[in-house]
Amino acid sequence: MRLIFTSILSVATWDLCSAVQINYVKVPGAVKNDSGSPAVLDCNYSVRPDDTELVVKWLLNDEVVYQWIPPQKPQSLGLLKNRVDLSYKASDDPKSVYRAMKIWNPTTDIAGEYKCFVSTFADEDFSIKNMIVFEPEKSFVILKEEGNHYSVNFTCYANEVYPAPKLILYKDRAHEFYNKNPLQALEWNTSRHPNGRFSVFVIANALVESLAPGSLIHCELRIPGTGYVKKRSLLYYPTGSDSGSACRGCNLTVTLLLMLILPALRL
Repeated sequence: MRLIFTSILSVATWDLCSAVQINYVKVPGAVKNDSGSPAVLDCNYSVRPDDTELVVKWLLNDEVVYQWIPPQKPQSLGLLKNRVDLSYKASDDPKSVYRAMKIWNPTTDIAGEYKCFVSTFADEDFSIKNMIVFEPEKSFVILKEEGNHYSVNFTCYANEVYPAPKLILYKDRAHEFYNKNPLQALEWNTSRHPNGRFSVFVIANALVESLAPGSLIHCELRIPGTGYVKKRSLLYYPTGSDSGSACRGCNLTVTLLLMLILPALRL
């Protein structure tokens, strides 16, 4: 009886260990939109030597975009039709040679959740990774507007970014580059354009008495999930000071710019 139980356990262990298994999936976390460079999505898996009816699929947001059924050639489908290098080989193993996708020049319309799905007659497995395709800003500006003698407003805006970025305005003193002091935000908005890109702005306020001449004011732009960070800075001097006397018309210029830009961003 003990011998029979051991034999059954051995067979069960063999079946479990030798079933279809995805070892790892490599998908770029973030790629730049329309950069001209390809992106390779790889799906490394193991199957039993005697497994039959192997099918490898890649799905984008639950829609099949790539399929390989040996011994046939792979196919690109849906959003990725004619956008994949179907000659790309990830391995010399005939059971995994076309397991990967090499996507020509990714664009924002193919960002999302990628699923590698591997099946045989007896078993199946899948793994999921996300890929962000980001578009850097077309313009990114920080402006100063002194409305009265007691406070000053700083406006930061960025146009045509994807996905929606985060903006923060903060100050530090000259030569104190690691001392961030966020400014009090008064107003902010994110709007989406028909092309899917985003425009954002934030207006923050600071008391004049808290801003020593020579203070650095920064606006930091981050695209979440990508590691993309940009910064714009200005050196603050009160209007009418010696250092600021060369820009007596700046307040009027800034006011006119805000009158033109902010209504459009609020739409």
